[in-house]
Amino acid sequence: MRTVILSIFVFQMIFGGILLSDDNYVTVYNEDLALVKQVRSLTIKQGDLPLKFTDVAAKLIPTSVHLRSLSGNKNFRILEQNFEYDLVSASKILEKYIDHPIEIIRENGELVSGTLLSKSSSSLVLKTDNGIRIHPWNDKMTVSVKELPEGLITKPTLIWELSGIKDGTEKLELSYLTNGMSWESEYVGVLNENSTEIQLDAWVNITNHSGATFKDAHLKLVAGDVHRAPAPQRYRAGREEVLMMSAAVDKGFEERAFFDYHIYDLDRPTTIKDMQMKQIALFPPATVSSEKKYYYNANMDATKIAVKVLFKNDEKAGLGKPLPAGIFRVYQKDQESLEFVGEDRIDHTPRNEEVKITVGKAFDLVGEKTVVEREKVSQRSERQKIEIELRNNKEKEDVTIIIEEFFYRPNWKIEESNFTYQKKSAQQVEFSIPVKANGKAVLSYTVLYTW
Repeated sequence: MRTVILSIFVFQMIFGGILLSDDNYVTVYNEDLALVKQVRSLTIKQGDLPLKFTDVAAKLIPTSVHLRSLSGNKNFRILEQNFEYDLVSASKILEKYIDHPIEIIRENGELVSGTLLSKSSSSLVLKTDNGIRIHPWNDKMTVSVKELPEGLITKPTLIWELSGIKDGTEKLELSYLTNGMSWESEYVGVLNENSTEIQLDAWVNITNHSGATFKDAHLKLVAGDVHRAPAPQRYRAGREEVLMMSAAVDKGFEERAFFDYHIYDLDRPTTIKDMQMKQIALFPPATVSSEKKYYYNANMDATKIAVKVLFKNDEKAGLGKPLPAGIFRVYQKDQESLEFVGEDRIDHTPRNEEVKITVGKAFDLVGEKTVVEREKVSQRSERQKIEIELRNNKEKEDVTIIIEEFFYRPNWKIEESNFTYQKKSAQQVEFSIPVKANGKAVLSYTVLYTW
């Protein structure tokens, strides 16, 4: 649809009462959800009612809105609450002006006055003194109307009918849940030459497309899987703007346990603009002991060997902080420059747990699994002989490859094997197989399934 410029001659009262102060508190969750609290001190007169709050999120969940008095007013009562979100647009204004007079200034300067009979995506139809005129849209057309039609507003607005309000100052707290806000961690790890240490930087990316800007907000982030009840399709305001990114690196967050989650408090106010991605350092850079390992899992890839970087998230290794879920990117220095070697997504990781990052597939390592024999032992049992050949085509480097084997039946028993194994779960074992440079190694084992 082509753009139409509308000249609107109107002044709208956007806030009931005189605003004395405004404090914003924003708690952002991982999955498209935020809790907003705004404390506002108002000078209110009876004539200002009903009370109107603008600058609220367009994607707020109306049933979560809660307003309360912080002034100790025991007579404060809410009689009715409304959320108005029928926002001004060229299309909506013209829809409400059907059968009403409008003016059009054409690209050649001609002024056309008449009654709007209909509108479409390509034209306007007017009844003028000279008959019916059809005007195709174009970029230079200007449409003027006398005033904003009733029911349209410029900003999402909460409206309350209240009782127990006297002339004077009232301190109110508005809180609500809104969609359109989320955050995610992002980690940047730089490995040393032999992968025994990783320099770690951690950031949080906060995305706001809720339809509101929160100035000098007290920001909290909640890390954890918060359960939400299923709900009907919620109203979502459409916005088409480019995300802008800003980065703040001077201070980080203070972490603490809360309920069965973790909260991160930013120790300074920050402005969270609508349609913005903001990056803030999660904690100071850390150097962590790490290890590179090779894994072969035939169920995941028949021939490729995965390369993984592992480290223990504890103080002894150099970290020991709760790590929220997010993208973990790994780099390594090549001569004088850093090169990207891979990325993975980690889940929420508590202290003292292992972090395992899959960075890619080894170029010079190959695996091949073969079921050599199948024997039907009885109606309820089967024996299989498995061979896995590992080939190391590196010229100078010996490696150890961990084979991950998963058994498809719950009742199994390894009867014999030429390498020892470690049981990792009810249906998984691991074999650690050393393979010489320019050499190969073969794992051979027999497993008995019963059912």
